[in-house]
Amino acid sequence: MVWSAGVVVVTVAAVAPYLLAGASDPGWWRPVLEWLPPHLVPPYSTADLPALVLTMLAAVALLVGAGCRFAGRRRRSPGERPLGPEEIEDGPPEEPFVALAAERGMRLQRVSTWGLVLGLLLLTGSLVYDDARSVETSRDERSVDYGQAVERLGSGRIEVRLDAIHTLRRLARDSERDRVATVDVMAAYVREHASMAEAGPPGQPATDVQMALTVLGSVYDAPTTELGHAWVCGCDLPRIRVPGANLSGLNLGTAVLTRANLRGASLNGANLAYTDLSGADLHGAYLDSADLPHAVLFMADLSEADLSGADLRGVDLFKADLRAADLGSADLSGVDLFEADLRGADLRGVNLSGASLRGADLRTADLREAILRGVDLKGADLKGADLTGADLTGANPNAAETDDETRLPAGAPGT
Repeated sequence: MVWSAGVVVVTVAAVAPYLLAGASDPGWWRPVLEWLPPHLVPPYSTADLPALVLTMLAAVALLVGAGCRFAGRRRRSPGERPLGPEEIEDGPPEEPFVALAAERGMRLQRVSTWGLVLGLLLLTGSLVYDDARSVETSRDERSVDYGQAVERLGSGRIEVRLDAIHTLRRLARDSERDRVATVDVMAAYVREHASMAEAGPPGQPATDVQMALTVLGSVYDAPTTELGHAWVCGCDLPRIRVPGANLSGLNLGTAVLTRANLRGASLNGANLAYTDLSGADLHGAYLDSADLPHAVLFMADLSEADLSGADLRGVDLFKADLRAADLGSADLSGVDLFEADLRGADLRGVNLSGASLRGADLRTADLREAILRGVDLKGADLKGADLTGADLTGANPNAAETDDETRLPAGAPGT
């Protein structure tokens, strides 16, 4: 009887959603359909079959378990406890019907327990299968969206390309696998389009190139690691031409930007740790408060650049052009400035502890209140430089070239 009722209930439950989903006015039924798991909502597909079968079997098992428990309780009078197996075997022969009823009650109780346990296991299995299928479906949909977005990058219309870049950015934020691929695609896009004639606002790169650079610098923006970010760009962008680009606050750590044209670019607050900017053109660029520890700026053009408050610890500035650059309050400890051109540079309050200024040209540079402890000044040109109030502990200004216009701090050798 219980099995028959279970089959009838399951059949009705399976058919009812299908019929009501196709009703002419299913408005009152729609909230219920939305509440149900996807595999229970018609129309059904082949992929829905395993979860649907598991759900139906779970419903039958749960109904059988509940029915057996209800039937076992009805066979006992109120307050009567069920007999145990020992009591059934040792019971008096004149009460066979009582013993038989008790044994049947025990069987119903066992069937009820197993039915409920089996039903819950089957129901759990159907939900796990449905979740796994949802994840797979979502992954397939993302793959389709990703492929379409990459294809739209080749469109001749800039609005289509911008929409594709926005789509790739969204997919990259949702999936680590897409994140890695998006960095490669965006880097290739910038390399291909950065030198094209089409441009954006005056003195700035084209809008789509600017957006691609923004994606490259923001797709990995999780904080707190040794480099300051959990992930860094690491993208390959040599020789790109993006003067005036806005890269403020972006994460471009470990990127390769050798010989890149970044004249007048805004890089204030950007993460450029370990970035290779060898031979890059950063004339007039804004790098105030940027993070540049251990970056490579070998022979880079930083003339008239704003580097105030920047972190330049361990940076390679070998033969770099820093004429008239603003380095006020920057941290240049341990920096290699061998034969660097620092004529007229603002170095007020700069920390140059342990730096190498061997052969550097510091004519007319402003080094007031600078920290020059242990600095190598051999062969440096300090003609016309102002070192008033500078800390020259462990440094030897006599190893540098000076003239009558050189202002050394009181008590320094040669004063």
